[in-house]
Amino acid sequence: MDVLIIGGTRFLGLNLTEALLRGNQNVTLFNRGSRRKEFPYYEDVEWLIGDRYDEEKFRAFFKDRKFDVIIDTCAYFLSDAELIFDVFREKIGKYIFTSSMVVAHTKEFDEQIPLPIPNRRLFDTSPNNSYAYNKTLIEEYLADQFDKNGFPFISLRPSEINGPGEIREWYYIERIRNGRQKILIPGSGENLFQPGYIDDIIQGFLLAIVKENATGECYNLTGDEIISPNQYVKLIADALKERIKPVNIPYSIFRQLVQTKYFFPFCYKHSFIVDLTKTKKELGYQPEVGIKDGIRKSLENWPEDYNKKNSPYNTRGEFELINYDMEDMFISVWENEMIATKERVHEKLLDKGLLI
Repeated sequence: MDVLIIGGTRFLGLNLTEALLRGNQNVTLFNRGSRRKEFPYYEDVEWLIGDRYDEEKFRAFFKDRKFDVIIDTCAYFLSDAELIFDVFREKIGKYIFTSSMVVAHTKEFDEQIPLPIPNRRLFDTSPNNSYAYNKTLIEEYLADQFDKNGFPFISLRPSEINGPGEIREWYYIERIRNGRQKILIPGSGENLFQPGYIDDIIQGFLLAIVKENATGECYNLTGDEIISPNQYVKLIADALKERIKPVNIPYSIFRQLVQTKYFFPFCYKHSFIVDLTKTKKELGYQPEVGIKDGIRKSLENWPEDYNKKNSPYNTRGEFELINYDMEDMFISVWENEMIATKERVHEKLLDKGLLI
């Protein structure tokens, strides 16, 4: 089987490439080539260096190429999907679009807590979330091309992915390893989320490749177990044999202090639970790695050369997401403010004779 991966050098793409090569598939990577020297399977794949936003060269690259499967790990705009359809509409067996569960960030999401998030084909996503909105536009376009032209797409929507080398886990692992007993968690830390271990996510992609009746559909993709951020961080601490104290700053206050969620993982106002019924029934998907076991596997296999600056959210390595001193400052200011507030309330109650 000839498989083209567009992107393919980072966390998800690296693991996809490894799994496909293990299955003796012919793998071609198309990307800008900035990480090829660090890529462990460089000699095992065909590497095409280019930029998908250089449309003329993209068309020239693939004018006479056919693939059984294309896995697109980095389509972020409607124009990305339009170009894929135009170039490959008669030359591929299946196009697998890497969507995201953020497509479930609906206009009503900030007011309601939909649990679990259903596996409808499309969501009425808020334009205020440009990433989710653009992913939804792509799904709408692909569904339309399937209905009109039979374009063989499958959309996979991973939720929170964990595994060795994933930035969200690193954030807490490194802080605990560096002796931080107080760990900042935005909000109450009791909202629920549903991570999926990378091996299970890859299983979903491989199933999507081989299932013939899955085209024209979208599938939620994550693990089975549900957990809160407070519990999750404590499991990491337990695995490291360390003791920690979560420090929770109310979400509304934290979001005013820090404008982007990528400073801190799992910074969600609401719970986010995913319905996997359709994915299990139609793809045969069955997550095998639980949360606790996933944390253990991550720690055992964490890459020694992991560079925290080259995260998915900071591809050029220009800055750290946030430094220890800044986190300690947030914690210190919040705890001191709580002490002062308690003292002021106590003084007011005493003045009014309301204390026994």
